[in-house]
Amino acid sequence: MAHSIFAGATVMDWGVCTTVKAPLAQILAFVAWHKHLGASRIWVHLDDADDVSAGILKQIEGVTPVLCDKAYWAVLGRRPKRQEARQAYNVQRVYMAAEVPVLAHLDVDEFLWPARPVSEILNDWTDGTPFLRARPAEALHDPTLPDDIFTARQFKYPFPTPMPLEDRMDVLGDYTALLMKNMLSHKAGKSLFRTGLDGLMPKLHAASWGDDPAPIKLALHPELTVLHFHAQDKAAWLAALPHRTTDGAYRFNETLAAFASDATPDEIADFYNRTQSATPELVAKLKAHDLLLEADLNLKDKVAALF
Repeated sequence: MAHSIFAGATVMDWGVCTTVKAPLAQILAFVAWHKHLGASRIWVHLDDADDVSAGILKQIEGVTPVLCDKAYWAVLGRRPKRQEARQAYNVQRVYMAAEVPVLAHLDVDEFLWPARPVSEILNDWTDGTPFLRARPAEALHDPTLPDDIFTARQFKYPFPTPMPLEDRMDVLGDYTALLMKNMLSHKAGKSLFRTGLDGLMPKLHAASWGDDPAPIKLALHPELTVLHFHAQDKAAWLAALPHRTTDGAYRFNETLAAFASDATPDEIADFYNRTQSATPELVAKLKAHDLLLEADLNLKDKVAALF
């Protein structure tokens, strides 16, 4: 399904919090896109305490770079070992300050894709729920496209629940057992949190109340998608695969982790080409099952407009 993007005016202020360890070009693409959507404030936590990136980000109106150095972590007495814990701390810190009515939490390779201006969606948010959930869509690798920092233009949605096994196999064939939800990374999406709610604890994907770790269960918002450029760069994906398998997100998918640990390079390549690449065959299957989104972000143009 194709969407169109717009030049939406900001009505309700909203902001974005992210924790990054990425090249400056990718950070600027993330900032430029969300400013284009109307975010009035963006907090960029530089996980590697990159002074050069911080200096450039400071020049952009509404952007607050945060150096996550020893002084920053001194309040906790230590730097949390796991990235997930650092991300959670950072978003909770910004959330507690409540400098904007709504705060989104996203990774540097995640880009909101709304069906209409974000401010309009937020102005219509009157049901009292503590956050809005954006549906995830993972980018497909396409080496024929010109570089655009994050380049992919075709994205796949998770399999819906329920979806017959034969339909899942029609899309992924022999690799269905490795990706029963059609996603390499998270299936939960990301959230936009209403600030000022006593006891709300924003997390990586959703939130909980107070000391209760159980996530609050809410339906996905029909007009919000988060485009995740998780595996669109084949070389970067291959380089990250060992970490993701043993200590990253893939460790939660035991079948996938076992395959990635034991597979030969040729088997890994075949898996990637058949499940993560925008081949005509996969694109046709995704489209037939209403699991394809097409989006052109023109990120280099958005970055050029920052300065």
